[in-house]
Amino acid sequence: MTTTINNSVFKNLHKQEDWLYTNVSELSKISFDTHNEIDESCISNYDIATDNPLVVFVNGVFQKSRSRLVDGMSINAAKPGDIYSRGDSQIPRGDSDRLTVTSNQNKTIHILQVITGDKPVAVFGNVLVHACLGETISIAETHVAVTNQDHLFMPYTEIMAEKDSCVTLVRSIRGSKSAYHLGGLHVSQHESSKVQTHTITLGGKRVRNEIYAYLDGEHCESNFDGMYMLGKDQLVDNHLRVEHNESNCDSREFYKGVLDENAKSVFTGRIYVKEDAQQTDAKQTNQNILLSDDAQATSRPQLEIYADDVACTHGATTGEIDDEAMLYLQTRGIPADAARTLLIYAFLNESLDELADDAFRTVLVEELLANLPGGEFIRSLYL
Repeated sequence: MTTTINNSVFKNLHKQEDWLYTNVSELSKISFDTHNEIDESCISNYDIATDNPLVVFVNGVFQKSRSRLVDGMSINAAKPGDIYSRGDSQIPRGDSDRLTVTSNQNKTIHILQVITGDKPVAVFGNVLVHACLGETISIAETHVAVTNQDHLFMPYTEIMAEKDSCVTLVRSIRGSKSAYHLGGLHVSQHESSKVQTHTITLGGKRVRNEIYAYLDGEHCESNFDGMYMLGKDQLVDNHLRVEHNESNCDSREFYKGVLDENAKSVFTGRIYVKEDAQQTDAKQTNQNILLSDDAQATSRPQLEIYADDVACTHGATTGEIDDEAMLYLQTRGIPADAARTLLIYAFLNESLDELADDAFRTVLVEELLANLPGGEFIRSLYL
């Protein structure tokens, strides 16, 4: 569902503090196509788990014949919630076909959002996950641009986790390195709920992953992990705000990435602890490996604390491949390219290894290795 947007909203975003390192002003100059013709030929290439439920959107349009819906999944059945209004996101929201997921789900639901066309298109995507009392839901979102155009994708996912519920979300950005991806994830948690998210960025020219999380009940657990591997002319901006509004809650932010050539990453993690939100335990970590002198990693940890009985920490590291480790591997007969890839793989695989679903993990590892010299050697060892 391509749409007409007000391009001027992007022109001066980089002049705001929250967008200081992410300039998307080029979007204001692009004339986005409104043609809705859809090419479905590539969908089967991204149907990762054929035994799992599948929901397919192409340019924001639900593809019924390509999807496998189960109980608890509905299209355009519920209006988006109001969590978005609690934050200060500047990413526009718009209309698209909308998926709502409720009820216990025994298998991971795969949501495939494809952006395609021989001219740039602007597309929105809307997903609502509502886990009621004690329910467990697992979601895997694949966002993929399949043509090398200046496409703009603005997905919005909302998670409402009621008491004692558990939601797991894996979001992967793949495909073309020419597309723009400005995504939002907004989370509201209630008592004793657990939310685990993984955001994996392997594609895109300019990628902004926003997370706004509100821990609105006691004994909540929130884990927000991210992994990225970028190369020439790519940028990823992971922007998080986690609000601890009640006592006895834990949150973790753990993002790590590898940057080559002139790639850039930005990590902004703000932990907000409300007055009287005692016994808060919050940690954020950002780790980067730079493979080039031109690569840049910027970490901006932020703590805003109004309670006195808390444990809040943050840490950031940026470094290079360990020369001694490289030498050690080469002296044991591993070629230089493969040794370098093995160390990169070991660094990033910690994030991928935590993915619960084997099918999705295998595909992401394959794509990771395909973009690294010596990847075939590593594949022979592990896959």
